[in-house]
Amino acid sequence: MHAAEVALRRWQEIRMAAKKKAAKKKVAKKAAKKKAAAKKKAAKKAAKKAAKKAAAKEAPAPAVPEEVADEEVEEEPVEVLPPMPRMPKRKAGPITLAYGTAADQAFMVYALATQQVDTEDRTYELVRREVQELEAEAHDVVHDITTISFGGYPALRDRYLLLACGGAYGDHRGPVLVARKPVRAGEVEGLEVAVPGEDSAAALALRLWLPQAHLNLKAMPVREIALRVRAGHVRAGLLVNEDIVTYRNHNLVRIVDLGQWWGDRTEGLPVAITANVVRRDIPPEERSKLALDLKRSIAYALGHREEALDWAMQFAGKNDRETLDRYIARYVNDLSLDCGERGRQAARLLFQEGARHRFLPEAYEPVYHGDEAAT
Repeated sequence: MHAAEVALRRWQEIRMAAKKKAAKKKVAKKAAKKKAAAKKKAAKKAAKKAAKKAAAKEAPAPAVPEEVADEEVEEEPVEVLPPMPRMPKRKAGPITLAYGTAADQAFMVYALATQQVDTEDRTYELVRREVQELEAEAHDVVHDITTISFGGYPALRDRYLLLACGGAYGDHRGPVLVARKPVRAGEVEGLEVAVPGEDSAAALALRLWLPQAHLNLKAMPVREIALRVRAGHVRAGLLVNEDIVTYRNHNLVRIVDLGQWWGDRTEGLPVAITANVVRRDIPPEERSKLALDLKRSIAYALGHREEALDWAMQFAGKNDRETLDRYIARYVNDLSLDCGERGRQAARLLFQEGARHRFLPEAYEPVYHGDEAAT
């Protein structure tokens, strides 16, 4: 072997040894770093534990009754409802159930109104009012069960609990904003809009659609909104009743369907429009029976659609049967039977978004009959 070859091989061996040494050093450095981090974390955890132990020594331990001293003490549920005020005494006689003037409301109470479901010894007195009137009466706790807008719930949650049945939820279909002609982007600021109550769920959804715009909302009776827009008294109107189906007949154009917008924005959640609520001071067992009666009424109407439509037609005004049917299909669905987690989540998110954009003072937690914290 030539001397040059020997030198080359020797250089290669030295280079390989150096690489191995560097790799070993790198691994050792990494292990040391990991060990130091674990040590630091353990020290931090120990310090935190020691501080907690010291604080516990300083603070007197809460007294635990002897009979439960050896048992696990459950935490109190989070308070999500304000204290219940002194409620007016319930009137003797039939249970008062108040519902709105829209066709979907009449459709849902049809079976109760005509005694098509077995309510045992419970009798009902049905009262038909505009939702704004119902909410005003709810402040005075006039009715045992009443329909309200989800927007009115925060002001009534000390007196009423939500029911999982009887609500109107727009599943990718909801309140419709209309005008005589399209509204340009530059016309949005200060836009005058007729709404079914400034505190209604529909008005809140409209604000959330354009949170940066300062809309000029004008509260008007539900049945006058389309007419006022058509007459040019207001630039735009938010429709929630049967006019949703017939606005094109009045030469009005759609600006946005808030139910479709909300569904697209929330990955498929419905928009919560109205709910049925029950007095908080009614005992839980009785509340359950009232809720079951209402649920059976809705189920009966859905199963006997034609006869329920026949009965609802007496409140149709100038609307024909097809219009009524289309409108009812928009709001009376499986969520009306039981809103389930989708409906609860929809209401919760409506309040959360309202609070986030400062349209509501806080993100109210919707509390339903049967919820642990409420009962």
